[in-house]
Amino acid sequence: MLTILNLIKKDLFILKKSLWIPIFYGFFALIAFVNLKSGVLSAVFVGVAYSLITQACAQDEKNKSEIMVICLPLLRRDIVLAKYFSAFLYGIIGLFSYLLAQVVVSFLGISLEVQKITIPGLIGAASALIILVSIYFPLYFKFGYLRSRMFGMILFFACFFSIPFAAGLLAHSPGIDHSQLLQTASAALLKFAVWLKFQTDWQIGCYLAALNIIMFSLSAGLSLRFYAHREF
Repeated sequence: MLTILNLIKKDLFILKKSLWIPIFYGFFALIAFVNLKSGVLSAVFVGVAYSLITQACAQDEKNKSEIMVICLPLLRRDIVLAKYFSAFLYGIIGLFSYLLAQVVVSFLGISLEVQKITIPGLIGAASALIILVSIYFPLYFKFGYLRSRMFGMILFFACFFSIPFAAGLLAHSPGIDHSQLLQTASAALLKFAVWLKFQTDWQIGCYLAALNIIMFSLSAGLSLRFYAHREF
């Protein structure tokens, strides 16, 4: 565990010139994603985390840090897990960025509808981050930063565009003007939404937590397998 913490500290050290990003992004998200309402927290949480993750990976690529780290008596498992756990630290930095933006907006009296931080909101933001890193990191550990960069950008923007797309499907019942694929997807989402209405909050929380743990574990295992066979 101490090795993982030291590797996370290493990433924070190389990011010291990029830590201004969360401060700027918190204010930017409040303005740019004001129509998302409760989704602003997820936008800041995931946006800051993704920015810092990619910056750390880019610095590793630029400084050839991976080659130096791999030559040290470190387990590749610790190197992989350090990347995964650092994502949550970056998410927490994003959370503080959101809080700072809230305080400043309130102090200046700017007329923006800022949503308060809630437990469901935090769970949703953490789940979105887990989905992002669970897909991105296996690509990163398989292909390296440069080759996975484009996939990461597509994934990042897909996280935001998929939200209004799914909302649009839920808002429209399957009709004759929809394509067959759209009808099927919309009907499935509607059935799922109806099923969720009959579940208690703790049940939904348990389902979500189990899904996150499974996804996180499978992704970390896949990343470790890719990294163990990767040549530098």
